[in-house]
Amino acid sequence: MLSTIVLTAGLATAPQTLTPGHAAAAADATCTTSSVPTYVLEPAGSGTDAGKRVLHKYMEWGPRSADTDLLDTQFTASLPATSKVFTGGGNGIVYEATSSGQVKTYKDNTATGGSLLTPVKTYSLNWSAAKRILTNGTRILVIGSDGAIDVYNQSSPATGDGTLTKIMDDVKTSVTTSLAAADDVWMVNSAVQWLTGGKVQQSIISNLPPGIGSITPPGIRLETPTTVATGVDAAQAWAPGPNSLSTQAVTDDPDTTGQVRSYTTGPLTTADDDVRSGIVGDIMADAGPCLTDPDPETVPYFGTAPADDTDVPTAQQPGEDSSPAAPSNTVSGKFTLGNGQPVQGLTVTVTAADATLDSDSSAGVNEPVLGTATTAADGTWTLDLPAKLRAGVQQATNDNGGALNLNATTAATTTSGVPVLGVDALTAVPVPSQGASLTAGTAADAKAAEATDDDHTVPLVPDTVDDAAAKDPSAEQEQQSLAAKAEAEPRAVGEETPLWQSDHSVLPADYNPYAVGGKDVSAEGVTPRAGDCQTVTYEQWRKIRYTVVGEAHANWDAKASFQYDSSMNSSVELAINSNGNWKAGASRNLSNEFGLSTGYANKGSYYAHQYKVPIEYRKYKKQYICTMGVKSTWYTVEPKRYKLPAGGSVGKIGKDVSAKDSSRNYNRAAKRNRGKVERGTFFELTRKKSTKFGNAVSLVGIGLSATTSYDNSHKQKITAGTRRNATHLIWGKNGPLDENPGVFYSN
Repeated sequence: MLSTIVLTAGLATAPQTLTPGHAAAAADATCTTSSVPTYVLEPAGSGTDAGKRVLHKYMEWGPRSADTDLLDTQFTASLPATSKVFTGGGNGIVYEATSSGQVKTYKDNTATGGSLLTPVKTYSLNWSAAKRILTNGTRILVIGSDGAIDVYNQSSPATGDGTLTKIMDDVKTSVTTSLAAADDVWMVNSAVQWLTGGKVQQSIISNLPPGIGSITPPGIRLETPTTVATGVDAAQAWAPGPNSLSTQAVTDDPDTTGQVRSYTTGPLTTADDDVRSGIVGDIMADAGPCLTDPDPETVPYFGTAPADDTDVPTAQQPGEDSSPAAPSNTVSGKFTLGNGQPVQGLTVTVTAADATLDSDSSAGVNEPVLGTATTAADGTWTLDLPAKLRAGVQQATNDNGGALNLNATTAATTTSGVPVLGVDALTAVPVPSQGASLTAGTAADAKAAEATDDDHTVPLVPDTVDDAAAKDPSAEQEQQSLAAKAEAEPRAVGEETPLWQSDHSVLPADYNPYAVGGKDVSAEGVTPRAGDCQTVTYEQWRKIRYTVVGEAHANWDAKASFQYDSSMNSSVELAINSNGNWKAGASRNLSNEFGLSTGYANKGSYYAHQYKVPIEYRKYKKQYICTMGVKSTWYTVEPKRYKLPAGGSVGKIGKDVSAKDSSRNYNRAAKRNRGKVERGTFFELTRKKSTKFGNAVSLVGIGLSATTSYDNSHKQKITAGTRRNATHLIWGKNGPLDENPGVFYSN
């Protein structure tokens, strides 16, 4: 016990400024620090190894300026979930206090191409019981839950391999008690700051006067607290540097939680009230001695400033198709065994999926049959739709903007007696009469092109489900599903939704839907079910869920817009359950008019978010009834139409997708996909089809994907700013900007 040393709040002796880990604290006028390493120790999530947490590095660009951004460096490292992690001082030294009684130091070498956590030194110190630990590089404060603190001195703060000397032991004052009880605590230079109930206070740290105690270096004192700010709506806060404050707020909504705001202080002034969202975890800044504003003409970057990309062409929109799509009165598909081998002789019944939309009933409704076909030797089938559709089917087509959603169903039995089922979802755009053509560039032509650009190959799957296996999950079970976990993540995860899903758990990586009764039936031959067949649907529920239909990006000096006006123009997956688990993949085209204007316009700079609209989904029990009775039973969850919930929003801004932007991602993009937007001009996608937005919606534990067809009412747009060096770089995700990029990103 270092009983000769005391920690006193409010001593009369004048404070003596600490050296915060640098040879000298530069004045702001000569400072060159405009971007501060900021680390987030993220909570364990669906993609985290058991017992591990992820340390994720960001760079806070221009914390005090209106051009604030939190750049995602995309550097991460894994650490034990039981470790306490902290940093500070501006030297790139990260500390880990392990649960086993060690303190480890690491050097962050990512700015020079090295590792995020390069091991430096291990100390035999047990700080595992501490409530929180903080440092300014030179001093380390280890705070207990009762407010008692130990203070250590780091003799080599710049390298992290010096001697850690305890200079104060188990001292408790009103200030240290406040630190233990605070919502968050951090250090910046010679001050400790803390957040409690929306109020930020600070206590200046100074060395004890010479002659007090016998330890070199001497102990410290914490001066009487002063108020930095009040009314701060935040769960966490940190100081990127002097006269700067950043905060993070959390909500119950994963689309809005983790919102970061930045302020200047003295007095508190907002710099940027929407820096970024989706940043969740324990946040700490490697705050240095000074801060300056970045050059407004410099595009934000991490590491080495990127060289000018002078040979990038000006972005051009995708061109018009020179010829119209073929009429889709003829529909076709292919059915195979589970192992991909074609099946000959299957009877395929084609029905209108939406013709019963307003009469769906738990008593059962027949889907109108439009015709039957038989699979050829290669498993393919073709059907010419009636030249004149019955009134109800034609009305469903008109209500869906001219697109007719179809179901193609077949059933069989394997050689070992296992019933199997094939259900394909297709979209047709009927024309007035057989052989008529469509007009290039029209909405009907675009829908016809989309209806024919998918490979409709469907494997037969076991049909063994019953009512108990298809029962909706409980709330607790639903939260354990992969879809619910993805929806709960604060950032968009996954480009693709899994083909097979459980609505009450996560399926194993080696899940085999063809394992029935202890054997794999995927290669077994099948006997087709014979007779005239009819699909009967029994509605089980209706639910409205906000579904991702697009996103827009604008980094640096630019503005982002996403427009979704007048009508639906998206395709959303449906899910089928015939064996106890759900299979997603086939899509429904949703094109009904809703007469509303929604989306967002001129957001930014540094803005990238998804956009969501309300869609009604319905769950059905379906039965394939042939001449000799019920042949198959299965369940579906299907998107139906834009449906505004009572008192609900016409659309909502979704998750932050800024991680897809920035110079690091631009440098990784194929050169043929790159383009530039000259200052003061704009670029927008108004043709072709968007990328597939994975996990666009989650309901009762099922995740579904969606795409949108761009046109004059459905577009992604970026408007470049007017700064002198404001040529803006963008790139397509799926291909060149003038072909079919799907979506474009921004630097």
